[in-house]
Amino acid sequence: MGFNSQFIGVLLFLFLNRVLSFKAEIEPPQRRITVENGSDLVLICRAKDCLSPTFSWIALEDKPMYMKVENYVLESRAVLTPVSRDNDNTYICKVSCGSQRAQKSIEIKVYSFPSDPVISHAPLQEGKEAALTCKVPDVYPQEYLEIQWLDGERVLKESDNQESSSLSLTYKFVPKIEETGKKLTCKAIITMEGIPEARKTKTTTTTFDVHYAPQKPLVSGSSSSTVREGEEMSLTCSTQSNPPAELVWKKLLPQGQSQVVAEGGTLFIGKAQPFDSGEYQCEALNALGSSSTNIEITVQVAPKKTSISVYPAEALKEGGSMTVSCASHSNPAATITLRKKSPTGDRELESSNGSLTINEAQLDDSGLYECEATNEVGSEKATVNISVEAIPFEVEMDPPQRELTVESGSDLVLTCRVADCPSPQFTWKHPTDRPQYDKTDTEGNESRISLSSVGTNQENIYRCQVKCGSVIKESSTQIKVYSFPSDPVIESHAPLQEGKEAALTCKVAGVYPPEYLEIQWLDGERVLKRDEEIYIKNNDVSNLTSTYTFVPKMEDSGKEVTCKAIFKMEGIPDQKKSKASAVSLNIHVSPKNTSISVYPAEALKEGDSMTVSCASHSNPAATITLRKKSPTGDRELESSNGSLTINEAQLGDSGLYECEATNEFGSEKASVEISVKVPPRNTTVLVYPSTEVLEGQNITISCKTVSYPAPTIVLKKIGNGTTFCSDNGTFELYYLTTKDTGLYELNVTNDVGHEVEVIEIHVGKRLEGKKSPPYLAILIPIIGASAAALAAASALFVIRLLRQAQSRGSYALTQLNPAAV
Repeated sequence: MGFNSQFIGVLLFLFLNRVLSFKAEIEPPQRRITVENGSDLVLICRAKDCLSPTFSWIALEDKPMYMKVENYVLESRAVLTPVSRDNDNTYICKVSCGSQRAQKSIEIKVYSFPSDPVISHAPLQEGKEAALTCKVPDVYPQEYLEIQWLDGERVLKESDNQESSSLSLTYKFVPKIEETGKKLTCKAIITMEGIPEARKTKTTTTTFDVHYAPQKPLVSGSSSSTVREGEEMSLTCSTQSNPPAELVWKKLLPQGQSQVVAEGGTLFIGKAQPFDSGEYQCEALNALGSSSTNIEITVQVAPKKTSISVYPAEALKEGGSMTVSCASHSNPAATITLRKKSPTGDRELESSNGSLTINEAQLDDSGLYECEATNEVGSEKATVNISVEAIPFEVEMDPPQRELTVESGSDLVLTCRVADCPSPQFTWKHPTDRPQYDKTDTEGNESRISLSSVGTNQENIYRCQVKCGSVIKESSTQIKVYSFPSDPVIESHAPLQEGKEAALTCKVAGVYPPEYLEIQWLDGERVLKRDEEIYIKNNDVSNLTSTYTFVPKMEDSGKEVTCKAIFKMEGIPDQKKSKASAVSLNIHVSPKNTSISVYPAEALKEGDSMTVSCASHSNPAATITLRKKSPTGDRELESSNGSLTINEAQLGDSGLYECEATNEFGSEKASVEISVKVPPRNTTVLVYPSTEVLEGQNITISCKTVSYPAPTIVLKKIGNGTTFCSDNGTFELYYLTTKDTGLYELNVTNDVGHEVEVIEIHVGKRLEGKKSPPYLAILIPIIGASAAALAAASALFVIRLLRQAQSRGSYALTQLNPAAV
């Protein structure tokens, strides 16, 4: 009984499992859900009314599912942790229950709206257009984003729906000072369905901070800008600006200069001093500009540092001149009184504001002189004692050197000057004590002799003799003349040729004295040659030369060689002691590394284009000649500097091409072999003795064609598919039988094409005679096993080409010039 009940239960289970239908359910149950990027999501797929279901998940769009699948007995879970944009897809859960199938789909729409808008802008400046940019980062999908600029509830600007890919919105305006503190709000709205209302909108507010340059400063403080020495003064400077201005007090100095005396708005002078007087400026500045206000400050000072001075000295020789001057520091300016003190009574002197000049001083001009400076604040005195006496005079020469080096052709003025002699008498003399007759000019205590365009004949000792009263003194200068007027000149008398000894000559013209000149040949800082102490001393201006001999190399081309002339005579200014000239070597080279190239390749098909190019290294540039070589004579080709393009190449363009590079120093050649490939054509077939023979006879089939490279010729009897190859196109058939009667196909093939010829051979039955072998024998040149395999492979290739030609049409190449193979 127990067994029967179990059996019935199994039957009932099998019946119900076959009869009852099942269905698939998915949780969440919505057909479409909207999920935030970065959140976690689990999709649960269940099978209703199935005890042993099988689950599988697929994505509707053809991309990875980006989920983790967990299968259990009655359900399957798709875990999306975290959700990303890649999960924006429709997912289908397929359920199998025995032979039955069911599926459920759910569309997941992913959105990203993670953060508030970000407002950026440059500092707002009054009167200058500003741009506020509101950016909403990481929004997805972008097409649902709307951005608004709001002034309170008023919409200033909103994004254009057509700009759905934009994540920013810029609002432009011109700020005003009174708008400081104003608030603008950027509102971002994502309008995608399924997003909770609380997450659809985000806002950010910015507050205006309008920057403007400082206004004109106002100065306040002391009631007057005048203060007495030792008193205090305080001035305050203020202005309006944003950002706050930096306030600086400056004292304005002569020639547009200034000195900062205080930082901040307050200028405080504790104990006013005379040097505090002057014009002051309060300057207010920030990043947008500056403004300033000037004020004049006067410090009143009683006379100070009152002094009395004598020029040229307080002790002078009788007959000389002197100036007595008073000076004093005061504000306002003091009245100056000059007196000569005397035991019998002071004598006030007539002076110009305290200055008095005494010409031809006498002994009674000696004495004590007093200067008194007086203003409304006070007074001060100063005295000096002046002594007039006989003092020996001195004679000075200008320039002061005892030995003077002068450039030839220059102008020179020698000045003889006397100190402390009221009426000097000047005489210029030669060393022989004879008077000089050059141009002289005497005025006061100076006498000048002018030498125009000094030459070597004016090398001499010039003596200035001065008589003052009964005393005679003199001073002398020796003149030495030099000539070094121009830069060296480098010459080459022949072109510089690689490997051939060359010489460069450096000429230095108009040198005097020549024995002081040194000539150097330099490569950069390296001395190549030095010529020194080789010139004979003489009294004439000389033209000097130096020769540098070397063997040029190709790599010397462009190298700079310098000729440097150094004049070692003492007394010459350093900047005039050396002169240099440089020459860039231009090495002439016969053609080298001549080459000829073919683009795209040296082997090409008939009808293709090719460019033959020649190249060579030489100096001067070589003349390039392109030729096509031939046993009957070379043919020069018209080319553009050795470059020739051949369009639609023919068989006749094959051959040896030669490039020759030539200049005045030599020539060099290069050659290249070019081959033009031609498919078989103009194929002819000859059968000897005839296409109709009797059995037992032999025939020879000869196939001729025009092609390059040489073709492979395949003979095949149509019907039985037997094929044979020949390299020379000749086939020998021996002991023919009536079975050899039929059509024969000759397939001529090379790597650029093929051509097919068909002949018919008829073998008649011989009534009597020797019986022919029951097979067709064809003599082919002896070949190895590999060649036979190649022939068989070639035959299969030809058959394939024929079949392709039947299905796609024949391949025809461009017409070639006739050639026989």
